[in-house]
Amino acid sequence: MMGFLGILLLLITLLLIYCCYRLYHAYGVLKRLGIPHPPVTPLMGNGIELLKMPSTDFQEKWLAKSGKVFGYYIGTKVDIVVADLDILKEIMIKQSNKFVNVDRQPQIMIEIRRNNNMGPGLLFEEGEEWKRIRRIITPTFSSKKLKLMMPLVDKSISSLCSVLEDINKKEQSVNVHIIYAQFTLETILAVAFGSEVNVLKGEGSALSEAANGFFTDLNESFLVWEDIFNCYFPTLLRFLSVIGARMLSLGKHMKVVNDTSLSIIKSRREHQMEQSHNGNKREDFLQLLMDAEAPDDPENESSNKASRVLTDKQIVGLCLDFMIAGQETTSSLLAFTSYLLAINPQEQEQLCQAIDDYYQENENPSLYDASQSIPYLDWVIQEALRIYPPAPTTSRLCNETCTANGITIPNGCRIIIPILKIHMSPEYWDQPEVFNPKRFSPEGKEGRNPQAYIPFGSGPRSCIGMRFALMEAKACLVSILRKYRFERSPDTQVPLKMVVGFTQFPKDGIYLKIAKV
Repeated sequence: MMGFLGILLLLITLLLIYCCYRLYHAYGVLKRLGIPHPPVTPLMGNGIELLKMPSTDFQEKWLAKSGKVFGYYIGTKVDIVVADLDILKEIMIKQSNKFVNVDRQPQIMIEIRRNNNMGPGLLFEEGEEWKRIRRIITPTFSSKKLKLMMPLVDKSISSLCSVLEDINKKEQSVNVHIIYAQFTLETILAVAFGSEVNVLKGEGSALSEAANGFFTDLNESFLVWEDIFNCYFPTLLRFLSVIGARMLSLGKHMKVVNDTSLSIIKSRREHQMEQSHNGNKREDFLQLLMDAEAPDDPENESSNKASRVLTDKQIVGLCLDFMIAGQETTSSLLAFTSYLLAINPQEQEQLCQAIDDYYQENENPSLYDASQSIPYLDWVIQEALRIYPPAPTTSRLCNETCTANGITIPNGCRIIIPILKIHMSPEYWDQPEVFNPKRFSPEGKEGRNPQAYIPFGSGPRSCIGMRFALMEAKACLVSILRKYRFERSPDTQVPLKMVVGFTQFPKDGIYLKIAKV
């Protein structure tokens, strides 16, 4: 009996020694690479500190201590934060073929998509398949195709202006962040799914409710715990994700989006000939994806029709991407821009004068043409995106060990790009906290490193929906500012208290008065 217990004790001791060795080896990666990192806690790495504070605060703290590059561990997984613009150029542009993927898809999302037979969209698609899909859908965001979608945007803008008129009559301040969220949701549902729901007027549908409830179950803490579990208990993580995919509201929301999209696609395919004959074919994002076909690939002789078009499950995944990426980010852009104009009335008047001058010089221009032809409007939007980038961070996954400006980046490592930190750095911007649209005039941009301004990322993996988001925001502001002005009210919070996570938004809303010209 003692002999058995002795052997068992020896085996346990050897197992503990082995585990300690593995942890020691795992937590030596950054030291061997010569990259500074915070002190680690066994098993958790730096996970405890990340759970206690927003990731942006964590980055700010350790960049101040370590310089422009530092690393950390979540469990035993290595992340490297890079704020050095030369290294970022290598990662996002020059060596982008070694950083093809943006990030790992959460396991629970994998399970939910699997349950619904839904494609991963473009955000989480990987490798060659990502390149194929990107090649097919890139023409969808050309100026010509964006113009086709403009009538749907214009309709929602008209509804928004009607709501603002009612608000103006009441002479009360209003939380514009909520108003813009309703506007962008209405626009996205119309453009991405062909669903005409007047969200601004209080109408709802199963699809709008699903869109409103997205990602209430996911936050930064959730993903930190997932990374830790994935290091030590990958099988348990998959088991819990299978259960969570069926229990969490996120799964129900995605099922509504999936089923609704497939139903619309099926209906349109059945009536395709009839619609073409009658000239009633919708020109929205969903239809453009259904019609999308990449040109022949001269480098691939085996290229066939199937390789140049999208499957229905891929179309649904892309529409979901479009909704997730385009709704909250665009509403925040509009809300923050309105806020900055309200607290900087001189800049607002200069923009309004530029809009008035354009309409005086051009007879009956389309809203699309007007919104694309006013340089000062571009500068205002870009400055708002600098101060309040929709995503405060982005990331890239290294798929091949490489060296960027003397820093070795191992295969499988995630690179964290602190967009907000870079945008507010005095090294690249004079008085970065000041709203100054002229930074983006030709003279203002002269000599500036392009990587100092990356609200939509940079390189091949930059946000493909950027042009649509900018079109929607600029058209909206042109329409509003021809009739109204944004004004501070006693409820306007200056400065704003922010909640920063995957995106950033005002903790207490943005209250402004809407004054008629």
